[in-house]
Amino acid sequence: MMKRRFFIGIAIFSMGIVIAFGISTVSNILSPFKSFSLTVDNQSDVDISSIEIGLIHMDSKELFTSPIKKGQTKKFKPKLGLSGEGAIYLKYTDAKGQSTQETVCGYTEYLSGYSTVTITNEGTTVVQQCN
Repeated sequence: MMKRRFFIGIAIFSMGIVIAFGISTVSNILSPFKSFSLTVDNQSDVDISSIEIGLIHMDSKELFTSPIKKGQTKKFKPKLGLSGEGAIYLKYTDAKGQSTQETVCGYTEYLSGYSTVTITNEGTTVVQQCN
């Protein structure tokens, strides 16, 4: 009787792990098809005072002025309007007033997917998965 309860407990625990892993995997698989989001990880020694996200060669952009403190990470879901195809840029300004612009999605038709930008004292790294 005790062995049976033990095995039932193990089975239930195992099913929970499989279900949790399955949900996480499905979410990761679908990420490139969700509305575009941008995560900014500020690993530099200065705060970021503003973020502008927009479409290159188009008049569609959004400005975020809530600071990103050094060591902080923030996620943005810009509302951009695209007809046809385009590319998405990020322009950020640090607390010293220095601005930097990077392409964060080199090609998109659907404004979907995500990009992650890591800002350090040495520069900016962009990882993009967009459609």
